Amino acid sequence: MSTEGIPLTGVEPNDFQRKHPLKDPGNHGPDHFKGKMSKLRFSTRQALKRFTDTQSDYLSKWQLKHKTKWRSIYFAGTAVLGSHTFYVLCLPTPAWAGSFEGIADLVYILAYSIYLSGYLKDYWCLPRPRSPPLHRITLSEYTTMEYGAPSSHTANATGASLYLLWTIAELNISVSQKLALSFLVVIYYLTLVVGRIYCGMHGLLDIISGALVGIVCILGRVGMNHLLADFQCGDYWWFPILSTFWGLLILFKHIKPVDECPCFADSVAFVGVVGGIEWSKWILQRLGIEYGHGMRVTGAPHLLVGRLLVGGLIVVIWKYVIGKPLVYSFLIHVLRLKDDRPEKIEERRKYANAKECPPYIGEAKIDIVGRYAIYAGIPPVVLLACPPIFKVLNLLNLPDKLS
Repeated sequence: MSTEGIPLTGVEPNDFQRKHPLKDPGNHGPDHFKGKMSKLRFSTRQALKRFTDTQSDYLSKWQLKHKTKWRSIYFAGTAVLGSHTFYVLCLPTPAWAGSFEGIADLVYILAYSIYLSGYLKDYWCLPRPRSPPLHRITLSEYTTMEYGAPSSHTANATGASLYLLWTIAELNISVSQKLALSFLVVIYYLTLVVGRIYCGMHGLLDIISGALVGIVCILGRVGMNHLLADFQCGDYWWFPILSTFWGLLILFKHIKPVDECPCFADSVAFVGVVGGIEWSKWILQRLGIEYGHGMRVTGAPHLLVGRLLVGGLIVVIWKYVIGKPLVYSFLIHVLRLKDDRPEKIEERRKYANAKECPPYIGEAKIDIVGRYAIYAGIPPVVLLACPPIFKVLNLLNLPDKLS
């Protein structure tokens, strides 16, 4: 973590930032973008940029007025609650409590919030609020290397919060319990959204556009649930093939930014999780298994705690120990895909000491496929591999051939 990212009051942006403001993407003049964008794309960017040109000064005054040591620590730490790693590790909770649809809905909403916000970031190429004058407070330095609008944290928080509030409203619990849970969701939402401004990471345009992305994604999911209410993917042999094709298609057809921006990696991860969810659902339906039998934890919260500990460890082992060597060995030695990672590494090395952000380099093609596959493996681990292990460890309510 850089000096500027230490969440303490009074820490100012470092000298490098002062001398090299173009190190952050989106801050170059119009000529830098005009020849690399379509006419519509460039004109849209210029129209929106007038909302970001003057934001840094008044946001800096607001930040300075409200900044304290403990608020900086709080907002820097809670920003992790909007990261893709946090969601990947926490999303299995509904499934291990017996709700397949709960995890599926959240995955779709979060995945397309990340994809759409990332697409628009790379399409518009709008800058974050400048630092200086703002002090960026972050525990994840790579996020400072992304474009500004829309805020993916806000998109995720909006989609997830609206879904949770909708779910709470349908729970068979008392009104006071619903209000208490809803209050916690609102606190979570405001913490993430206000924290983005407080930490100097986003301006109002970023927040508003991010919220709109989240709303669009949850409305899209609700609409698809209604439209495909009777659709059984297990009846069609081609469904997982189409799912994989669609996921890789929207990744390889993702808009190319002008400057290097790392947010695309999060899109690859979440689109991969969507593919894994659809493969898992297809397998369960083909086997005639209704997920959730023996997984309900009503009156037995210790079972859920046990599943979270054991299942979380299994997910971590897949993602960080087994997944990468297994997937890349298969892609390189079985499918014979070209390993183009060294080319990208060499290209990035050219800009290691550059005073400006590098031009778009992009991900290695094998990394897009590999990352997609690794994250696509998480839902089968959660939904297919974990239940038999839970059964062996007596973490189920009832015995079942799968769960």
